[in-house]
Amino acid sequence: MKFLLLNPVSILAFAGLTAAAIVYRKQTAWHARLHYCGMALLLGPAFGRLMPLPLFIPYAYEATFAAVLIFPAIGVAADLRRRRKVHPAWLWGIGVIVGSTVLVEVVTYSPAGPALYRGVVAGSPGASVDPLAYPPFPGPPPAVRP
Repeated sequence: MKFLLLNPVSILAFAGLTAAAIVYRKQTAWHARLHYCGMALLLGPAFGRLMPLPLFIPYAYEATFAAVLIFPAIGVAADLRRRRKVHPAWLWGIGVIVGSTVLVEVVTYSPAGPALYRGVVAGSPGASVDPLAYPPFPGPPPAVRP
């Protein structure tokens, strides 16, 4: 259920950060940092494919969230090293990333989450699956024939 909401919410949050970066395009410090946070948001699905998420069940979504935050954290560390203070754009960008994650969590566990899930999977084999259930752990790889 969480991953059903992750992509649309991430794209909307990315669009918001990108719009803000465009508004602040003449203030290059703001512009670059907001774009950097937007880029980090788009990496959520990529991390979901690269990380061994079955090993993180039931915290697979939260693990991808933590991986996404690595990039802004590196930017914050670089600012602290170079400028001895954190630029406010990092706080706004990280706030949007955290806010998008909280939004996904809230919708998932509210009555709207299961209703949305049922609407999306109606008439498909997924309709018989619990919205909050994780798939079974993958079995052994198929045997290789010589």
